[in-house]
Amino acid sequence: MEKKTISFINKLSFVSLFATVFISIFFFLPYSSMSLFAAKGFFFSIGITISLCFWLVARLGEGVFHIPRDRSVLFGLAIPLIFLISSFFSVSKNLSFFGSGFEVGTFSSMLIMFLVFFLSATYFQTERRLWYFQISLFASAAVLVLFEIILILGNLIKPGIFGNFLRSVSYGNLFGTWTDFAIFFGLIALLCVYTIDLLKSKGIFKFLQYFLLVSSFVFLAIINISFVWILIGIFSVVLLVYSISFQQAGVAIFHGGENKKKFPFVAMISILICFVFIVGGTNISSFTNKYIPIPNIDIRPNISSTSHVAYKAFLYNPVLGTGPNTFIIDWAKWRPMDIYLTPFWNNDFSFGFGFLPTLLSTVGVLGAVAFLIFILSILYRGFKFMKVSYKDSLNNYFLLSLLLTVIYSWIICIIYTPNVTMLMIAFLSSGVLIGMLVYNKSIPVIKFSFLDDPRHSFFSILLLMILIIGTIFLTYTYAKKFVSVMYFAQSVNVENSAEGLDKAVIMQNNAFVLDNKDTYLRSLSQIYLSQIGFILNNKEISADRIKTSVQQLVSQSEYSAKLAVTNDKKQYLNHLNLGNLYASLSQLKIEKSYENSVDAYNKALVLSPNNPNIILSLARLEFSNSNTDKAIEFINQALQIKPNYADALILKAQIFVNQNNIKGAIEQIDTAIYYFPSESNLYFQSGQLRYADGSYSEAVVAFENAVFLNRNNSNARFMLGKAYQKTNSNGKALEQFKILEDIEPENADVKEAIRSISNPPEPVVEKTTEKTTQKN
Repeated sequence: MEKKTISFINKLSFVSLFATVFISIFFFLPYSSMSLFAAKGFFFSIGITISLCFWLVARLGEGVFHIPRDRSVLFGLAIPLIFLISSFFSVSKNLSFFGSGFEVGTFSSMLIMFLVFFLSATYFQTERRLWYFQISLFASAAVLVLFEIILILGNLIKPGIFGNFLRSVSYGNLFGTWTDFAIFFGLIALLCVYTIDLLKSKGIFKFLQYFLLVSSFVFLAIINISFVWILIGIFSVVLLVYSISFQQAGVAIFHGGENKKKFPFVAMISILICFVFIVGGTNISSFTNKYIPIPNIDIRPNISSTSHVAYKAFLYNPVLGTGPNTFIIDWAKWRPMDIYLTPFWNNDFSFGFGFLPTLLSTVGVLGAVAFLIFILSILYRGFKFMKVSYKDSLNNYFLLSLLLTVIYSWIICIIYTPNVTMLMIAFLSSGVLIGMLVYNKSIPVIKFSFLDDPRHSFFSILLLMILIIGTIFLTYTYAKKFVSVMYFAQSVNVENSAEGLDKAVIMQNNAFVLDNKDTYLRSLSQIYLSQIGFILNNKEISADRIKTSVQQLVSQSEYSAKLAVTNDKKQYLNHLNLGNLYASLSQLKIEKSYENSVDAYNKALVLSPNNPNIILSLARLEFSNSNTDKAIEFINQALQIKPNYADALILKAQIFVNQNNIKGAIEQIDTAIYYFPSESNLYFQSGQLRYADGSYSEAVVAFENAVFLNRNNSNARFMLGKAYQKTNSNGKALEQFKILEDIEPENADVKEAIRSISNPPEPVVEKTTEKTTQKN
């Protein structure tokens, strides 16, 4: 192959890598219901595999490999290999190999991350490309900032103007959650501080640095994550100490080819700002949230819960864990009992406290140690090079900024669960750091030519062809998964009608054909069940047609739910879905539905022991089959695990009402109110029970609380008016009915209630017959 052609293919590989990693920072799909994370994962995976394919083709044509001779490359390669081995022994191979939606904990995602590291270490070996890395990070951040500005101005002019265009941007920014957004701009703020204080920039680059620095601090002040402020403060202190001490040793600031001394004022200001927000950030964010409310809720297990699950997984398989990306299964099986008393008791977490702590559970000690050795090897190389680089200020800047990015990114991976973009930045910056060390000749390069010796060339070419074919297959696999996610996202947003459900079935089947995920099958079974409901409520269809259609839909729904279980028997949600399906069918008197539902629920309980949701499902099943004693037994069992389980208390109250035990029902609802005093509907139910029991004064208090907590609760307001009538407070009753009349002027019940107050019926008087005599 000619040198020009090889050079062109190498450029294609680099451009694919370069464009992918930096566009993925702000990439999203407009007019799409696909989640932002899935869209980024697809774009990122496809781009990296294309870059690898071009790199392999170039090697095939050139006949030479140039690979950095450093142990970190081998340590990095060990990560996807360990994930691959662990996947073969995984409790859920579907989750471990590719996952369900481009998650960052699968074998395939770790393979892609290693490729990012390897390709960046190969390509970023010149000063020019190191500048590409720095400037592109700033440019991508600028795109995120400009997007937020446009979004804010657009919504001020016309609220919701970008609604349909930005359906996939559920959090209001192009990077991820607001926590992810703050973490990224914490890094950008630090890079701006380092660039301004270590380099003397000019023109648009200087303006860009100050613009991003101010924007980053504004966003961080609004979102206000204490740990990010702490990291910025620590790294700013490091820069301050480094600049002062090293300038005293003769190292100055790079300024257009000259070295000049400069005091790090920006680092000093950054330290002061961080101190203010670390000390008083809560008060400041409370003030800013009044004007710019950002729902920044970071929901994840704490370190104690993660450790508990990791210990159980360690006992299961200490070396390889339960399998990549299986923390959601581990959490369901081994979650601590005290979690059930929190508002997040029913959350199925895919990650623990942080990315690396989660690995102890999913890929065991071997996987976690491989990651730590890889990170330490990168840091060792970087710090070792600092001993010889301090005489060159431009090298100092590149080395310090890269070390900053590497350390910051990996700390975030330990403390938080990063999205695909932040984890990519960690691997990318690690690879760029190796590339810089190659550029500075601190790391040698292995040159392996396989065309010189025919014995080597045959097997080398064969291996390269296999790798190229494997890369093309991997790209095709990602493309299929992407299209399947697109179909699924579209099916979820169809209208709730007979025609809409028909479309959803087609889309769900298309999604499953492309990627046989149990998630699609669970959803498909529920769509079939909804179609059954529409058919049974359709009065225009003949009885014979209804019977035929229902039988067909029952069979399809059952088949989908069973197939979901077959695809992943370790996922309790599949068994729970099958149990819920049979529970619904049992109400239609389908043969053996009750027995099958009990069996499915019990299997779900094995995979998620002591789960009150499953136990309550058993209670509902027994209640619907008139087994009230068993139902109450299950309810009590659920309440023993979760005393504040409102749904269990409400079901128990419903059973007591059916048994004409109104006092017992009131007691259950009052217990629920004790745990959830701000729930309007609980007060409404309490009022209804007291009204039915003839305790009208107590009913008034309950209905008043329901209306106070939710002024749009029309049912509670109507019953409040009726209760006022019963307590002879007709004026207050009329006031409530008049409010409802303004809201629902055509409501016949409201009109009748007003008429009953304005024109009360005449009192019934007994008539007496008087005998009179007429005188003539």
